[in-house]
Amino acid sequence: MNDPNVSENLVYERFGKGEKVLFAFHGFGQDRSIFRSWERKLGKIYTLYAFDLFNHGESSDSRQNLSKRTWKLHIDQVLKKNGIDKFSVLGYSLGGRFALSTALSFPKQIEEIILIAPDGIFLTLWFKLATTPGIRFVFKYMMENPDRLEKWIQYNDKVKIVNKYVSDFIRKELNSKENRSRVYISWNHFKTLGYKRRILIKKFQELTFKKSIILGSKDHIIRPVDILPIVDQMGGFEINVLKKKHHQLLDRDVAELIAEKSILEK
Repeated sequence: MNDPNVSENLVYERFGKGEKVLFAFHGFGQDRSIFRSWERKLGKIYTLYAFDLFNHGESSDSRQNLSKRTWKLHIDQVLKKNGIDKFSVLGYSLGGRFALSTALSFPKQIEEIILIAPDGIFLTLWFKLATTPGIRFVFKYMMENPDRLEKWIQYNDKVKIVNKYVSDFIRKELNSKENRSRVYISWNHFKTLGYKRRILIKKFQELTFKKSIILGSKDHIIRPVDILPIVDQMGGFEINVLKKKHHQLLDRDVAELIAEKSILEK
């Protein structure tokens, strides 16, 4: 494990000594450290570059919308600094949005994209509420007034607007002022990295690098039933659906699955 590197306020850490290069992007409320436990399984195959997304870990706050062009410049700087030509990308949850944008920004240099319960393909109800003009001020009000948010969740527990697993997730992830601020800022400022569905489908149909996606059959945040029809239209994805919940998709056996598939390709 090496000391963190900084590229224009984007902090990343390199570990492993494999021939292949893998850029890994974590989920909401996490940081690059979640991938350290994967070194044992992946470190002989990949040299991993684990990033702190903006507003997470040590990466400086991004108070402006993160454009695709700006993100491409950040990644290009990392590639040049480390002498990287070919590389793969992995994105979990919120990190899926960054993996997708990176892959589409460097299509000729990408060897593989690995998406794990990714954001950026199917937009959840909460993401729409947080980012849609004319509605997001309500979401912002909830984030600034947690007592109101809790009352809404209690009401939801009775009428079931969203399922219990989602409301429990909201309680857990938005239990502090810091997290509430982070989710509002992150979702709104990272929205600009996304692509409209028809454009995303068209672009991925034209790409020839390896594509794989890992989903959880018990995941009530990124549900296979919502995302798989879109993935099928994108074309060419190897699909794995594991008997796991959303947070369990970062277990070490998932890293082992990725390693096994990489070894079989050699």
